[in-house]
Amino acid sequence: MSIRRNGKRFTTYNRRVTLRLCLSPIALAAVALAVAAWPAPKPPRLLMVTHSAGYQHDVVRRQLPHRLSVAEQVVVELAQRSGTFEVAHVYTRDELARLQRHSFQGFHAVLFFTTGSLPLTAEARRGLFEFVRGGRGFIGVHSASDTWYDVPEYGELLGGYFDGHPWHEPVRVIVEDPTHPSTRHLGTAFEITDEIYQFRNWSRGQVHVLLKLDPRSVDARKGKRPDQDYALSWVRQYGQGRVFYTALGHRQEVWADERFRLHLLGGIRWAMGVP
Repeated sequence: MSIRRNGKRFTTYNRRVTLRLCLSPIALAAVALAVAAWPAPKPPRLLMVTHSAGYQHDVVRRQLPHRLSVAEQVVVELAQRSGTFEVAHVYTRDELARLQRHSFQGFHAVLFFTTGSLPLTAEARRGLFEFVRGGRGFIGVHSASDTWYDVPEYGELLGGYFDGHPWHEPVRVIVEDPTHPSTRHLGTAFEITDEIYQFRNWSRGQVHVLLKLDPRSVDARKGKRPDQDYALSWVRQYGQGRVFYTALGHRQEVWADERFRLHLLGGIRWAMGVP
C-alpha cells in the first residue's frame, strides 16, 4: 500500500502479511524439527542403598557382586513398569563410603533397606539429612529402622527404631488410610505372612499411620506395647521433605506379592513427588 507525504510517495507493508511469510510451511517445519531435537527431560532418579552393616536379609543379598539382589531387581522392575523414575544402587561398604555431601543432589529420593551403623562420612550424612529437609524424599523399607541407632537425627527422620519382631507368621493388616497412593489398592484389610516389627521412639503424634497390625490376629502378649498399637507403615514430613516407611518386606515371597509391589511403588512415587 502507498501513501503520499509532502508530495512524496512511500510504500508500507501489512504486518499480517509479513507474519504469514515468517510462518511459511518451511519455517514451521524447521521449528518442528528443532522442537523434536530438544532433549526430553530426564526422569527423576532414586538412589537405592542396600548395604548391610549388621544382619543381611536374603532379599538384599547379591549372589554375585554385579548381579542385583531380589529387592533391587523388583525396584528396577517397578521403575521400568511405571516409567516414572530411574534407579541407581549402592551396595558395598566401599561404595557407601565414597558418597560425599553433594552426592545426593542428582536424585529425587533415597531408599534404604539397610542394617547397622552405615559407613557414611559425617559430611555425607549431613548431606543426606539436608537433602531430605530441603524437599526431597526418603523411603525406608523393613530393616531401615534397624539402622543408625547411634545417629539420633536418623531416628527422627524415619520416625522410630526397630524394637524386635515378636511375630513371623500369617497376620491381618488393617489399612488405616485407604486413600494414600501406597494403600488405595489394599481395601480395608488384608492378610500376609511376614516378619512383623515393633518400634521404640515412635508415636502417632510424629507420623501419619497407613497400615497397622490387627492384634487380634496374633498372640498380642508377645509384644511390648500395652495399647497393642503396632504400626507397619507410615508417612511423615521432615522439613520440606517426604518420608515413607514400610516395615513389610522381610520374605522373598512378599517381594513377589503384587500387593506389596504396588504398596512400595506408591510409597516411592509419593516420596519423590511423582504423580
